[in-house]
Amino acid sequence: MMSRKIISSFLLYFSILALTIWIIGFVAFCFYALSFKFQSAEQTDAIVVLTGGGDRIDTALDLLSEHYAEDLLISGVHPSVKISDLTTTLPADLSSHVTLGYAAQDTRGNAKEIADWIHQKKINSVLLITSFYHMPRSIFEVLKLNPNIKIIPLPVFPKSFNDSVDWIRTRYAWLLFIEYHKFMITRLQNLFERKI
Repeated sequence: MMSRKIISSFLLYFSILALTIWIIGFVAFCFYALSFKFQSAEQTDAIVVLTGGGDRIDTALDLLSEHYAEDLLISGVHPSVKISDLTTTLPADLSSHVTLGYAAQDTRGNAKEIADWIHQKKINSVLLITSFYHMPRSIFEVLKLNPNIKIIPLPVFPKSFNDSVDWIRTRYAWLLFIEYHKFMITRLQNLFERKI
């Protein structure tokens, strides 16, 4: 009887502790995802953009046309998409500086595609563009394969997004919630892979 009470108490305290750690972790992740601020004066060897969210590619093309870097990789492009489909607003002389990556199907694939490209181009620094909620995992995956690369993050925020806490009542809170768990799974996978 006593042992049952001890086990029940242990499970209760363990559950409370686990929930507390989870909540603290999620709040910390939200602050981390919202902390990236792009400094317009910073320039890099190349621009890398991950497909999958609104305004990502347009942002990358605008920065290329403004000469923030000499080359651009668009990673995770659908096989049916051609370069002319994406560069209609880009000056003709800059289209040759755009590389479309067709191999990646997820964030880990993006990191591999980026690693191959920067190795081929002998690139030392990249301007990394993706949605704000996706940035922590993207940085982690890219640095895992390229630990010496300098990354300048440029998070893409939706036009309706602002710095107040109103976003908590929008779908972006849900996206952060999902991305937090993907980020933690990625970190755990990396931990197990290093031990094997």
